[in-house]
Amino acid sequence: MLAQSIVQTYPHGFIKISGSELCDLEESSIEQMHQGRALIVDMIQIQHTQKVTDVVRKSQEQPRPEQKFVLIANDIQSERAIEGSMIGITSDIELPPIQLMEHFSESKPLHTAQGPSSSASPQAQPTNSSAWDHTELWLRGGLPESLQADGDNASFEWRQDYLAALLARDYRCWGVDASDRLPDVFQWIANNNGEQFDDANCANKLSVKKDSIRRSLDVLVRIGLIRHLPNWPAKSNESLNSMPVYYVRDSGLLHAALGIITKRQLLDHKAIGHSWESFAIEAIVNAAGKGVTPAIYRDDKKNEIDLVLTDFDSNTTAIEFKTNINKGPKKGFHEGCDRIKATTRLVVHSGMADENGHDVPRLSLISALKKLTSLGSAKGS
Repeated sequence: MLAQSIVQTYPHGFIKISGSELCDLEESSIEQMHQGRALIVDMIQIQHTQKVTDVVRKSQEQPRPEQKFVLIANDIQSERAIEGSMIGITSDIELPPIQLMEHFSESKPLHTAQGPSSSASPQAQPTNSSAWDHTELWLRGGLPESLQADGDNASFEWRQDYLAALLARDYRCWGVDASDRLPDVFQWIANNNGEQFDDANCANKLSVKKDSIRRSLDVLVRIGLIRHLPNWPAKSNESLNSMPVYYVRDSGLLHAALGIITKRQLLDHKAIGHSWESFAIEAIVNAAGKGVTPAIYRDDKKNEIDLVLTDFDSNTTAIEFKTNINKGPKKGFHEGCDRIKATTRLVVHSGMADENGHDVPRLSLISALKKLTSLGSAKGS
């Protein structure tokens, strides 16, 4: 989460104030507030953007390593104003939903010593705790209100309301209005999650122009609802001329769009394979960080790789996703790996056990994340 990320970067913590409060502070007061802390500025009102910009730019004239600002825009207009006025001195911080490793860590029982408390008596340590399972995170997604809801129905209804509100927002400043049918474009992506996207076909079926579809896709990517994966090699002319794949980034929102409420419905649904791909890809890409470029691989011989990760040193990891631990990759995966000269090949399945006695290791998602992290550390050393 954002707060955890900031605390890791700034061990002395952080202070949150509004944009108007920052504008009223003297420079000496701002310096005193920092003291190794991050200053989180909540941009509640757009009219304070220019004043906040002046404060931030002035701090950059005599930069001090400990003076960092985290600006949080409450609406699209404020975000655009910040982007336009602070070109060259800001970078984006993405706040993803709760991720798999975070959920895993928080689900483990704590066995650390605790100090005395006048309000609590010693608690017995459970001896029959159930094993951690990622299925609830997969079903509900990582948005805290959904994940922590009292039941599956409450979680599902919250996600439906959240999705409807998000898609109904005013995106005219990004060139999208009601005529572009943004909710229908998102539903199309959800219905075809993980499949190569044909913008001409989508435009024809929804009775809008291709340019409209592209604007809607841009908005859906920018607000973090969908992830665009180009064909390998990413950013090449070959890739630009081939159809990309789009995934709904939060699996809980995907399931809200598809009407999947319970674990049983998820396991029985025809979309389970692409749902698992979506969930696993998001976990892996978020864990991989900015130094890795994600893509898919498809060729005219129907060879395919679900996920290709390429780092700065051109090391290439090819990953196949399965919902059955007993199934290995198909011939097309191996031929695709040979074509891209994959340095690492993995199968990531939805189970909890690992099977390394195969030509391609079959790993749980947790094990795959740990392995990919160790590979990245080894290559960076």
